[in-house]
Amino acid sequence: MATSDLRDGSDSSTSKTFTSPSFTSVTDSYSSVSSPAELTSSESELPDLAPYDLIVVGFGPASVSIAIAILDTLSPESLHTYRMLFLEKQSEFTWHGGMLLPHARMQISFIKDFATMRDPTSKFTFMNYLHAKGRLLDFVNLGTFYPLREEYEDYMRWCADLVQQEAECIVYGETVIGISAPEQEYFTTDKIPHLAVTSARTCDPSRRTTRLARNVVLCPGARPHFPACFPKDLTSRICHSAEFLYRSAALLTLASQLSLASFSVAVVGAGQSAAEIAQYLDANLPLGSHIDMIFPALALRPSDDSPFVNEIFNPEAVDGIYSLTDDRRREMFEEHKATNYSVVRSDLLETLYATVYAQKLPGHMTRLRMKNSQWVEEVEVIDKQGCEKVVLKLRDRYHPGRVEIAEYDFVVAATGYDKSAIVTELLSGLKPYMTANEVVVDRGYRAKLDANVGAKLWMQGCNEATHGLSDTLLSIMAVRGKEIVDQIFNE
Repeated sequence: MATSDLRDGSDSSTSKTFTSPSFTSVTDSYSSVSSPAELTSSESELPDLAPYDLIVVGFGPASVSIAIAILDTLSPESLHTYRMLFLEKQSEFTWHGGMLLPHARMQISFIKDFATMRDPTSKFTFMNYLHAKGRLLDFVNLGTFYPLREEYEDYMRWCADLVQQEAECIVYGETVIGISAPEQEYFTTDKIPHLAVTSARTCDPSRRTTRLARNVVLCPGARPHFPACFPKDLTSRICHSAEFLYRSAALLTLASQLSLASFSVAVVGAGQSAAEIAQYLDANLPLGSHIDMIFPALALRPSDDSPFVNEIFNPEAVDGIYSLTDDRRREMFEEHKATNYSVVRSDLLETLYATVYAQKLPGHMTRLRMKNSQWVEEVEVIDKQGCEKVVLKLRDRYHPGRVEIAEYDFVVAATGYDKSAIVTELLSGLKPYMTANEVVVDRGYRAKLDANVGAKLWMQGCNEATHGLSDTLLSIMAVRGKEIVDQIFNE
């Protein structure tokens, strides 16, 4: 249930069930449309200010689920009557590309794909993907519910491409920088009928566009999180697990060049990503290298994916969780966080333990070490004889007087993700319309805005505190996407 349940290519077609997106060059402030002049194109082409029925921010798994629910729910005739748009900052669809390590498997059943739990007959199921790729029987012969993460990412990409082929509603390479209320000049009703979505071209932030929409769904994704002890200006000798695979080739090349000097890597973290990276490094670094896993717990802990516990990821469990008080929800989170946070699947734990044990046999070197009960207190990059080194100050969690200064050639921070800052930034222009200046969502994932705001805003993947541990995971996306679609098109 852990890492693979994380958080998250255009193809033209003659089938146009959605209205194709229009591009405008619009100057705008960070978070709001403040005057009619700011909605005037500086180019000869005038901006198209016709409101969209729906704009979805981001095109990761949560957004793909919504797009698929739309295609599965609405008829082609009714689809043609709506203006919809999905804005994605990346140049193409990708899901955790930096962690698609060889042999890494999903930790969620393929049945919890984008459609099966909602409609097993949908063409967007993982089974239909296998059939389309000619691998259905071969996959059946594997006898597993857990495909390789690389294969599941290809399934997601396949779905994203199908959406674009059928709808032409995705704009890649466009980063949303603010959601706000437009000025009074743009509506005449008592209620604010639209939200203003401001974006910039990822490759050219000076090119900004503002669009109006009656419904906005925010699927913000998450930023890699570095603890405060890491320097703000990272060097090439430090990376987050989110970009590990992108950096691995350079890392292995560097290790080969410095192998005689006993190349050393620290992996900071105790979750599935940290364990997978440690396993990969042990298999691929040259002889003479060594890897330290550094974490504050006494031991790496197994993820709890037992069937009774897994029922908290059932879609119907959200109702009960949402109805609880804040204190009770926090208690439930603490009780079940071993399903997803700082835990490792049991089979990988056994593999790592066998590796560490084999090192104790005669003639074997100590290559992979578990530095448990260690807090990383300081991280410093130094120059040592013309070569960069990363120095970690480690303090024993249970014996605070014990401090170790450890020197490494490379450090990987498998330290999780954060999306709260992204949400705060994107919604800063709506703070005057929020309760106590905070984002509060109802059971249906709709943000509670002032009564004078007629436009609607839904939040996806950032409601763990109110909707439970499944909110940031893949488990309920198919069902949740349909819930959002029904609210938008049936109200």
